[in-house]
Amino acid sequence: MGEPRAETVTADGHDHGRRRYLTAKHSVDERARNEQVRQRLLAELSATPRVVEWGPGVGLSVPTLCDWTNLDAYHGIEADPTLAAFARSLVPRLFARSGEDAPDAAFTVGDALATRTEPCDLLYAQSFFDLVPVESALDAVRERVTPGGLAYAPLTFDGKTTFLPRRPNDEAVLGAFHDTIDATDGRSRAATTLLDALGERDATVLAVGSSDWVVRPRAGAYPADERYFLSSILDIIEDALGGQAAEWLAARREQLSAGQLTYVANNHDVLWRP
Repeated sequence: MGEPRAETVTADGHDHGRRRYLTAKHSVDERARNEQVRQRLLAELSATPRVVEWGPGVGLSVPTLCDWTNLDAYHGIEADPTLAAFARSLVPRLFARSGEDAPDAAFTVGDALATRTEPCDLLYAQSFFDLVPVESALDAVRERVTPGGLAYAPLTFDGKTTFLPRRPNDEAVLGAFHDTIDATDGRSRAATTLLDALGERDATVLAVGSSDWVVRPRAGAYPADERYFLSSILDIIEDALGGQAAEWLAARREQLSAGQLTYVANNHDVLWRP
């Protein structure tokens, strides 16, 4: 479903583009990531890669990348100055807490597609392509990545959202929600659109795999901070639909409070050589 825009704030104070939502979703992201695509990425990646990330949020991808590879340099381009500032302070603290040396990591405030960066071996764009014009983004990828380099777009939303237990009006509510994504410069079928666009270009798709978000209770409880994450997803739907889905949302929030609500969003991980 992509990273919610920073200005999305509801009456109850949830700020979906900022810190708690992004940290709450981290456990969901890591569980969802497609391992076959990740392994192909590691097989193709240079030994000491230079990485540029579009939309890094609070910077939690930096420790993940360091777990995967000997990161040479990292540059995140983040549109929200509050998030960028928090990432600059959080990343060194995470490495200090683990006792590891922090990499050379920089966070710049700007439009990812318009901000010029140093050439990179890997362009990393997680939950990003449903928020931007895909053709323009691919043009920018080609300009930023070194010859032989890679682009990796994990957790790219592809237009199917499911809540369980099912309710009779699910299709109408979620169909209207996806329509609002498409009507506000989003792309609800972003992974399909991305693959179609890559097929029209001189690009080599190296791996594609499912990476669905799945949040479900265990014995009536949710792991980590995933109850908050799921509450935020319901708030995002409410923001999009206003009063159209009041009864549906009330029922879903009751299920969440009771530890009975399961959520699935269809995503794909895509790896290619521009």
